Amino acid sequence: MLGGVEHLTALSIARTLQEADEKSRDFCPDVAVLDMNLPDGNGLDALRAVKCNCPNAHLFMFSNQIEHRDRAKRAGADGFYDKSLEFEALVARLINEDEILELQREKLA
Repeated sequence: MLGGVEHLTALSIARTLQEADEKSRDFCPDVAVLDMNLPDGNGLDALRAVKCNCPNAHLFMFSNQIEHRDRAKRAGADGFYDKSLEFEALVARLINEDEILELQREKLA
């Protein structure tokens, strides 16, 4: 879904909990979007793994399983977006995160 959004680029995609864990150790993203449904676990497990590997990463859940919203936030998600209703809000948040990160990089340069 996010692949076709202008101004957003996926540098890596993990389709399983194991891949999310491995790639976050290898790559340590600034921002990640996680789904609840993974073939070998769930998004909350992925959230914990990525948060452990990359404590400064901004992590967002994107799922139709909105009953997990509160659990995701308690587990450290920076936001939880409903796939059915909040796609545009997620995109806006990701673009905003990118702009903030770019400003931070400029200050460090």
